[in-house]
Amino acid sequence: MVQQSWGFVTDRALQTAAELGIPDLVARGPVPLAALAEATGSLPDALGRLLRPLVATGVFTLDGTGGYGPTGTSVLLESAHPQTLRPWFRLMYRVTFRMFDDPLFTLRTGRPAFEERFGNTYFGHMAEHPDDNDVFHAAMASFTRRTARAVASAYDFSDAGSLADIGGGLGTLISEILSSAPAATGTVFDLPHMAEAARGALDAAGVGERATVVSGDFFAAVPRADTLLLSWILHDWDDEKSLEILRACRKAQESGQGHLLIVEAVLPELPGPGQTTALDLVMLFGLGGRERTETEYAALLDTAGYEHIRTLPLEAPGMHVIEARTRG
Repeated sequence: MVQQSWGFVTDRALQTAAELGIPDLVARGPVPLAALAEATGSLPDALGRLLRPLVATGVFTLDGTGGYGPTGTSVLLESAHPQTLRPWFRLMYRVTFRMFDDPLFTLRTGRPAFEERFGNTYFGHMAEHPDDNDVFHAAMASFTRRTARAVASAYDFSDAGSLADIGGGLGTLISEILSSAPAATGTVFDLPHMAEAARGALDAAGVGERATVVSGDFFAAVPRADTLLLSWILHDWDDEKSLEILRACRKAQESGQGHLLIVEAVLPELPGPGQTTALDLVMLFGLGGRERTETEYAALLDTAGYEHIRTLPLEAPGMHVIEARTRG
């Protein structure tokens, strides 16, 4: 128990190393401590002490000459790695860790502790802090890259027709799906400030000719499409706000039968091992949202006018595709 209580120290050291870009600097190691300190604007002694637990836990190597080098773990934090986790750890360093500054505030008021710490909602903060916003969207794209291929493999999109990714960010998920379904067309729907970056990302992925970018507010209205996607959206919101989003989706699919695919971590009906319970606390203290069980998602869908068909587990740990169709 005592050892577990100190786990946050190594976690914080790893987040700090990612923020400083240490994995990039040692990628071709070994690199002396003095050179790392100069490159990161750090004091050598302090930086060496930060790196010590990361060497001890196998994140970096340290040779007999005092040079730091990479490991199979640290390469996943290199910016150039195709499945890089660096943005994810940078987001933890900048924002996520601070959600837990005052858990009692949330437990006693029902409001996210993030709002007390930062004086703004999570997304309000991102809108006012471009640097944090860039890291946030890079982290979301990094996560989506790790799940998009699993989604495209688990679900048959060959007859999907038109798709719209609601809150689709940079279009990472749509790009993967369109690459696997040549007959499909897609729309990325997000806030106006994401449009230019999304357009460029779709073109870079080679699917620009079959994809459009539309801006708007998913609480008010969303684009019409045969299949609507909500990937890591509903867990950001409480049930009331989630129903607003789902009802906007249902209104966009008033004519004919439409499908809705929700990509989310799904809580087990009874507590068990995995990341989803931890993620639920991030939603509680950070955004006021929540992770949900399959039963809870089915109830939300039913209230919004959808019929829950099935829930498909993905290769990505804890992630699922929840499939629903419009109910007449």
